[in-house]
Amino acid sequence: MTAGSNTMTLAGGGTTAGLVAGNTITVSGVTYTITGVVNGTTLTVSPPAGVGGIAGVAPTATNAASSSWNTYLTLDGALVPTATPPTPLSVLTFNPDGTLATPVAAVTSAPFTPTGASAQTLAFNFAGTSQFGAAFGVNSMAQDGYTTGQLNGFSTSADGTIVGRYSNGQTKTLGQVVLSNFVNAQGLQPLGNNQWGETSASGVPLVGAPGSSSLGVLQSAAVEDSNVDLTAELVNMITAQRNYQANAQTIKTEDSLMQTLINLR
Repeated sequence: MTAGSNTMTLAGGGTTAGLVAGNTITVSGVTYTITGVVNGTTLTVSPPAGVGGIAGVAPTATNAASSSWNTYLTLDGALVPTATPPTPLSVLTFNPDGTLATPVAAVTSAPFTPTGASAQTLAFNFAGTSQFGAAFGVNSMAQDGYTTGQLNGFSTSADGTIVGRYSNGQTKTLGQVVLSNFVNAQGLQPLGNNQWGETSASGVPLVGAPGSSSLGVLQSAAVEDSNVDLTAELVNMITAQRNYQANAQTIKTEDSLMQTLINLR
């Protein structure tokens, strides 16, 4: 920069990339405010001062509008890895235009050992991270896992498979109900409450999945109806009542005849 001039040319590989008016730049220990960017190596600064030539030396530029953010990894509220004081996973520095300045690779790895599992390394890619001074919205979202969930309910299919429904949207097979058949079902021992026990007469149980072989199927959340025909049983009851009445009349008639015979003597 020439004496009394407000134009500064960056030497030694210096570049104006990422610098805007309002940033500061330091030359030989003196700090200047950038008033404009002329091209890739030339700036206008204030105040103008005669500091002489800076051939072969790139001045130190400070981007006043840039900002840095520390990133941390937590699991259930605990830092990973645990350290006191907390150690940042990485430090993201942004340019004034909101683009990511560092880290260049933007990929950070962190060791992690889940409870009851082998150690693994988690990789985080910050390449698409940006910082803009405006309202933002979610443009896209993807996930490669599920959060923890609670069992909300379950259902049983016709083949006995029990499927659990969880609060995180997942469904998992919990098990399968099997059925048993016997060669001689009449030989089972009644235990009460609609329960039956195996005996030597019934034979050993033949276990299989519902719907296979001669086994039936299951129906979830259903109540079994009565297997009694109420109309037929009502008719049978009336018939039995009439038979009883007829028999009672027969006995009454016989008793009347006996009384008559006794009175004749």
